[in-house]
Amino acid sequence: MLFEELPKSLDKCRFVSKGATRWVFEAAPGIAIKYFVRGRLDEFQVENEIYDLIERNHPPPLFIRSFLRLPGLNFMQLMADNLDARLQRNQRRDFEKHVCLEVLRLEPTPKIEQWAAELSAALAWLESLGLVQGDLRPTNLLLDSDDHLKLADFDSSCKIGAENLGLAPPWSRVLGKEGGQLYGTFGLCGAQSEQFAFGSILYNLTRGFEPYEDKGVEAVSLWQNMVLPQLSDSRLDALTLCCWKGDFATLADLAKAVAVLEGAKRAATAIASEEGGYMSKMKGYCEKLLQENFADLDVGTPAN
Repeated sequence: MLFEELPKSLDKCRFVSKGATRWVFEAAPGIAIKYFVRGRLDEFQVENEIYDLIERNHPPPLFIRSFLRLPGLNFMQLMADNLDARLQRNQRRDFEKHVCLEVLRLEPTPKIEQWAAELSAALAWLESLGLVQGDLRPTNLLLDSDDHLKLADFDSSCKIGAENLGLAPPWSRVLGKEGGQLYGTFGLCGAQSEQFAFGSILYNLTRGFEPYEDKGVEAVSLWQNMVLPQLSDSRLDALTLCCWKGDFATLADLAKAVAVLEGAKRAATAIASEEGGYMSKMKGYCEKLLQENFADLDVGTPAN
């Protein structure tokens, strides 16, 4: 699994995941350590810089919190579950062909509405900072012990209006003729790109499987030509259609539309604070962890 020689201290930790720019391990109960992939330090630092901005602006409890950031390293909250894993446990899958064979159960509608409210509020809050998350899919939506949704992974975040590098379908869409000069590209990062992914996540939740996951490369042209999966007249499907069509001018407008759903009352709404010195306490604890357990890690001048 590990193709890169890592510091010995990480070999002693439970492996969690690997992405293009980072390894993730369990540093201590409830604490993850992200460590940069060799040669990808600059890209790794994007997330650290985004967290600098997030923490300065007193985020709502809809984001995974970062306790200690250094170049190439990030100590942060570790959640036990993510939305993708939850959905896959509700399925019988062919893992070789990457398709769902049978949906064993669906999440309750009030729960889906709660998650939709939490996600849309998180996206709207980022939008208020002039940012998009940029990699919106179920693997980056984590669930805490109370089943509240937390937005994670900001190494693809960028400013609104930047070039959209795109994701695999159904989380991004190549623009059709309506894109004008942007025809054949993923367009620009902003409300349109994020709400499209949001719509696909909603469909994933209401159906128990990804839209067009059985179509392979054909899905690219289906989305580009706006040949959409069949939808019902339910409120969640109406919302899905609006997102796929890009009807919301801003992500704040999307959040307002989701907030009226009955299940949205269950969403986490409190503003994160330094009550009890939680963040300061956790930063101190992670500094001690770094000194005592991870002294061999290659880190430089603190990023925050």
